[in-house]
Amino acid sequence: MPGMDRISELPESLLSQILSYIPTKESVQTSVLSKRWENVYLSVPGLDLNCSVIPNYNADEVILSFLSFIDKLLEFSPESSLFKVTVKCRGMLIDGFSDRIGTVIDRGTQQLDVVSSTDYYEDSFGHALPGVDFMPMNLYTSKTLVYLKLTSSGLGDPGFVFMPCLRFLHLEEIKWRVHLEKVLSGCPVLEELTLVRDLDDDDYARTDEEFRVMRVRSQSLKRFSVLPLREARDYHSRVECTLEIDAPGLEHMSLGDDQFDRIVVKKLPSLLVVELDIKFFVKVGVLFNTWDVSKSNEIREFLNGISSVRDMIISGMTVHAFEHYSKAGIIPKFNNLSRLQAVFHGKLLQFLPAFLECCPNLKHLILKVLHPEEMDEGLELADVPRCVSSTLECVEIQEKLELEEGKMKATSYFLGNSAMLKKLILSPTAYDPRNVAESEICEMVNKLTKRSTGCEIVIRAMEEVVVI
Repeated sequence: MPGMDRISELPESLLSQILSYIPTKESVQTSVLSKRWENVYLSVPGLDLNCSVIPNYNADEVILSFLSFIDKLLEFSPESSLFKVTVKCRGMLIDGFSDRIGTVIDRGTQQLDVVSSTDYYEDSFGHALPGVDFMPMNLYTSKTLVYLKLTSSGLGDPGFVFMPCLRFLHLEEIKWRVHLEKVLSGCPVLEELTLVRDLDDDDYARTDEEFRVMRVRSQSLKRFSVLPLREARDYHSRVECTLEIDAPGLEHMSLGDDQFDRIVVKKLPSLLVVELDIKFFVKVGVLFNTWDVSKSNEIREFLNGISSVRDMIISGMTVHAFEHYSKAGIIPKFNNLSRLQAVFHGKLLQFLPAFLECCPNLKHLILKVLHPEEMDEGLELADVPRCVSSTLECVEIQEKLELEEGKMKATSYFLGNSAMLKKLILSPTAYDPRNVAESEICEMVNKLTKRSTGCEIVIRAMEEVVVI
């Protein structure tokens, strides 16, 4: 009927569930709709607060309002569970914050996402010290947590850790007072771990060598990632840190930044996918010295540790590091590798055949060529590794369109040497379709020699995909 408020007639449990899908700030606003809605937001089985967006011209008032709201929420229905809690307080150190987090954990929280303060305060000598929100000790013995994400928080040593349901753990820029290995040892069903190292100076790590090693040791872990830093840094931590990975069940590993001075991996027999965007820096902007035996051994052991991988994704930065290492040592064979996605700078394209020699059973290659105009003059890709001549079935190439004779080096190389090739996908980049006719692209590709007569060529550059 016109004018009827049918939503308000729904059961309160259903209304609470609906409000759980919007931020707490917006769900609170529904309290002014009518008497019926006055307290519905207080029974929502979740909490999503971001006090960092509140103007802090009166910090004390903001803190008081923040704590009062949480207390009101917790007291309204003390027996109900808060299944999903997200609290962000970056830039505002709140006394009593940790106690409230401890209370929501006791309320049976399954998903907890906390962004702690990154504020600073002055000590009695006028020195700026970071204010750290250390998480409550009951966090380490939660029987309900399934997903835990902590950012800029402190983790103290509880003496005992047991989180029997935790499957997903994300730790970003943490101040450590407990070893990562100890935390992981108390998570028997952990499947996914994500890390971002805190590169700011940590006096605790500087004075205790034990905290200069982060050990990822887990029997249950399936996915492990080191994410890039939130903000680009032009400096490296003065505290050297080693990352050790010992996870025999690991299937997917992603290393997205050079945050560690040394990376050590054990054999990873279950590894299916590895993503690498690292350069094995010894310091920011400087490649390792090929005469540095210790660094070369580290890289060799790392490559041996991931040699069973089946799918590899590597950035141009990592390709550069591998090419540099090949001058000092031999890259091991990746006998199980069937799919490779790699970025090659034009200057390093001559390294492509040598690297593919390490992938004898490769079937699928996705290759992006950057700045082909910077290739060495007269570059010829003459060597033909086993995978190119015998096993490659699909090649996808992203290469700048150069219609002049002798250009499109990568495309002509694979078409001319791959006997088993079934499909070549060409995605020309950096060209203006207004100045290049579709017929010109087809004519250029048709001029290239094809060793595999049954190879299908797909050109994705045009308005409509063309198959030759």
